[in-house]
Amino acid sequence: MPTQSSSSSAMLLIEPDSNLALAFRELIACAYHASVTFDVVSSLSEGLTYLRTHRAPLIFINLALPDSSGPEAVEKVRQTASSSAVIGFHRHVDATLLSNAIRAGAHEVLPVTPPSAETLRLSITSALIRATRSLTSTEPASPALADLTSSVPLAKMAHDLNNCLTSIKGYTDILLARLAPGDPSQYCAEQIKLACGRAENVIKQLPKTTGTSSAPHASTPLTNAPAA
Repeated sequence: MPTQSSSSSAMLLIEPDSNLALAFRELIACAYHASVTFDVVSSLSEGLTYLRTHRAPLIFINLALPDSSGPEAVEKVRQTASSSAVIGFHRHVDATLLSNAIRAGAHEVLPVTPPSAETLRLSITSALIRATRSLTSTEPASPALADLTSSVPLAKMAHDLNNCLTSIKGYTDILLARLAPGDPSQYCAEQIKLACGRAENVIKQLPKTTGTSSAPHASTPLTNAPAA
């Protein structure tokens, strides 16, 4: 594996659509109430070249890049940046593609793109926790990675995330009740509930400590862009 230099960015987005890249940037700023270092490349080849010379603790990757399909792209990114947290996403609901991305090594996936600010923050937190737990004892977590979760006390973060999950599960139950038996959308709704359950288990594993930093103001999710 090529040696990475000390050059570092908190996040890397591999996405050819400049409008979606801008939406991600705005959502992250909304979720964390701060400007986060955020670099963008438009193809997998550019992303791999970037990762050979830069440290990006968190990587977002479009699973439908023109130069590589989803699982293969995730595998190549993980091979090049083994200690980074990887979040895959797709512009349309594709349960098979998202599942295959997880099997290929993605720490988290976004089933709806762009997501709300709260959903994005939950996905980032989950991915960072999983990536940190997967590091060996001789490979400490990057300070840049830790900075993304240190700005909010853990107890406050866990409380906020639980509230988000309760809301998501509630709306999912309403959706399931409205769907006709055999509707293909039932599978997607059920997967959302399962994902909430996995996220709840992740939250239970958070250390039972509180930080000293002040809690942020409640974030206001941006309105999702209409489906293409």
